[in-house]
Amino acid sequence: MRTVKLAASLTAALLMQACGGSTAEEPSKLVTSTAALTSAVSRGCTFTLSYKEVAPPFPPTYVPVVTRQASPSCPWDTASVDLPGSYSVPQLSLVANDLGLAVGYTNKHSPSGSAGTWLELRHVAPDTLSVVRSFTLSAHVNFGTGRVSNSELSILTDGTTLKVKGEKAGVIPGETGSGSYFVATFPDFFTSTTAPTLNASTAPEVTSAGSWSVTGSLASARSVHTATLLNGTGDVLVVGGTTAEVFNPYSNTSTLTGAPIYARKQHTATAISSSQVLVAGGWTGSDWNSSSEVFDQTTGTWTATGSMSTPRGNHTATLLDSGKVLVVGGTSTATYGATNTAELFDPATNTWSPAASAPTAAYRHTATLLYSGKVLVTGGELWGTGALSTVQEYDPATNTWSLMSSMPRSRTGHVAVRLYSGTVMVLGGGRDEVDLYYPYMATPSWYPGPSVPSAASAVSATLLYSGEVLVTHSTGQASLYDPSTNSWQSAGALTAPLQAHAATFLHSGQVLVTGGSTSGSDVTTVQRYTR
Repeated sequence: MRTVKLAASLTAALLMQACGGSTAEEPSKLVTSTAALTSAVSRGCTFTLSYKEVAPPFPPTYVPVVTRQASPSCPWDTASVDLPGSYSVPQLSLVANDLGLAVGYTNKHSPSGSAGTWLELRHVAPDTLSVVRSFTLSAHVNFGTGRVSNSELSILTDGTTLKVKGEKAGVIPGETGSGSYFVATFPDFFTSTTAPTLNASTAPEVTSAGSWSVTGSLASARSVHTATLLNGTGDVLVVGGTTAEVFNPYSNTSTLTGAPIYARKQHTATAISSSQVLVAGGWTGSDWNSSSEVFDQTTGTWTATGSMSTPRGNHTATLLDSGKVLVVGGTSTATYGATNTAELFDPATNTWSPAASAPTAAYRHTATLLYSGKVLVTGGELWGTGALSTVQEYDPATNTWSLMSSMPRSRTGHVAVRLYSGTVMVLGGGRDEVDLYYPYMATPSWYPGPSVPSAASAVSATLLYSGEVLVTHSTGQASLYDPSTNSWQSAGALTAPLQAHAATFLHSGQVLVTGGSTSGSDVTTVQRYTR
């Protein structure tokens, strides 16, 4: 399976290269979003659901559009119908059978920043494209308007019951349980014109795309920590706060190491050999730190390895092909904000040396090693100015930086992963859209990937042996991306919504998720995903 998916990914990359790739362009003020497109078939006709941005007037509205395509199997001509618009980009879903179309889209019903978001459901007739029945699914918080942030529609085997699942903030009518997930069923959705009966549950559904299990506990509750694979043994070094521990994923036990020399959070941890991990920078509790130390599992000890020239946290550390570690940017005491400085650590001499400074300062950015040996740095933020769309590339061979084509959208606190094809997938940072960076053109370019519900809350992205990518979200959900089909599916759910957890790819092919924070409290939970 891994070979098949890898071949498919490489084929897609070669086709992109042969065709010249796709160039990111500014959308016009009236444009149909093909990235948001869904399709379904009813009575021999193909129907598509998209949205168009309409501006002026301002603020813009986003109008869902149902389109019927003419074909030899379709008894009707091409036609389309507009549905009531939203004041934010809608999340779309479309399913159909011969009884009709079921359309779902999120609707921010007012331009006010405090306005809630509803889920609009429509039964649309395939012949006339008229709306047979409408229903609005809303959530409420303390008698105010809550939010339904996304949905996925499906039709049950009886052919008349519509199932809707997704995420929400607040309480929806008729729900049992509590939480941020919902599953609602509408019996006789296509066969009645009366108000549907709503049956709702807030328990997340179990999916078949892999499974999750709880496998042990950490010695200490943690969040905003690092978890690094020790290649020699397959154990995982977990560092955060005043302590560190080694978790054995085979016995599901954890052993405290000697205390690190400095307490740290928002630091980096990089495996520099089969048994050694470099830990650098971070927040010590009162200041940003410039110190570094190496943990050696063979001796169980921590050794100081000098200091960086700039104290920093929320930075990146990338192991280069040379074996050196490139540290870039971060939050720094010296500038009370982001720094653009970069430094190199040489494990052969345990010393730091300056690297060329990046063109743009940033923290909470990403850094990804490309097959070329260069390092791609995306996004981040500057103090007081918000998220960046900047893309920078470092060449270790020449110790130089280049500014590349900006991302289609600004991101900070996002995730990035290099696929087997060499394409870099970027998602999260408060956005559900997915962007793909194709580095093989004379001018590397960005093109859209398939959006995934709750990608805005992405915490980690892990490349599996199969070539698929597991994404975990702070909402507690997980998603699986398949490059061979360029599509997403649900990968089930973690034990709870977990902010600031850490994900580690194990030798077994499983993904270990450690710690995190839920309801404001750090947890000791260790869980793993098996595909």
